[in-house]
Amino acid sequence: MFLVLAVLVSVAPSPQPTPALKVIVNERSTNFCSSVRKMAVPIGYVMRRNDEAFAAIDHRLIRFLEDARGVSAADTSELATLQSALDDDSIYGPMNDLDVMQMDKIAYDIMQNLTLEDQVMNQSWKDYPKGKFPSIDGLRQRLQNLMDLQRSLANKYMEFTSAYLDNRGQAQFAQDAASFKALLRSTILGLSSALAASHAQTDPEVPAQANVHDIAMAGNVTDVVKELRLQELAFSSEVIGAGDTCGI
Repeated sequence: MFLVLAVLVSVAPSPQPTPALKVIVNERSTNFCSSVRKMAVPIGYVMRRNDEAFAAIDHRLIRFLEDARGVSAADTSELATLQSALDDDSIYGPMNDLDVMQMDKIAYDIMQNLTLEDQVMNQSWKDYPKGKFPSIDGLRQRLQNLMDLQRSLANKYMEFTSAYLDNRGQAQFAQDAASFKALLRSTILGLSSALAASHAQTDPEVPAQANVHDIAMAGNVTDVVKELRLQELAFSSEVIGAGDTCGI
C-alpha cells in the first residue's frame, strides 16, 4: 500500500532513544484476557479496516496525480512543470474532483471509526484504571499509539482535500495558489518507494516507540507513516501472543 509522504526539512537535535513499550502477552489472567477480547480484538479489527481505507485513498490519489498535467505517480521529476502550470485547467476537472471528494469521504469515515475506538478505550479505562494492571496498561498504550497515528494521518489527508476543494475556482490567483501549490507539491514529492520498502520490512532495525504522542502531534507525514508501520508490526506480534495465551 502506498501512503502519502510529505517532505519537511528541519534542523533538530537527534532524538534520544526511548524505552521499549512492555506488553506482557504471557499473562493468562481474567482481567488481561478480558481486555484482549473486549478491547484489543475489536479495536484491532477497526484498525485493519482503516488500513484498507487508507489504501483506497492512496489509489484515488495516485489516479489524481496521473490526471494532473506534467505529473506522474511513478515519476516526480517533472514537478517544475507543475509549479508553473497550477491553475484551474491543469488541476481541476471532473475526474480529479471526484477523486478528491472520495478521498475526503474516506478520510472522514476513518475519523468516525476512530471515534468508535475511543469509546472502547474509554470503557477500558473505567473497567481497569491506569496503574492497577501493568499488562493491560501496556496493551492499551500500544493501541493508543496506533489510534493516534491513524488519526494524525487521516488529518493530513483531509488537509490536502480541504485545500483542493477550498481553492476550487481560485487556484489561478497567486495569493491563493501559493499555499495550495506548496501542499500539493509536498504531497506529490512524498510518493516514493520508501514507504513500499517500509511495508515490505518484516524485521525493522528501529523498535517502535513506547509513546508516539509527539510524533502524532508534530511529526510530518514521513514520521507518522514510518512510526505507524513500526507500531503495526509490534502490535501484530503482541496480539498473536496474547491470543495464544488467552486461547482466542
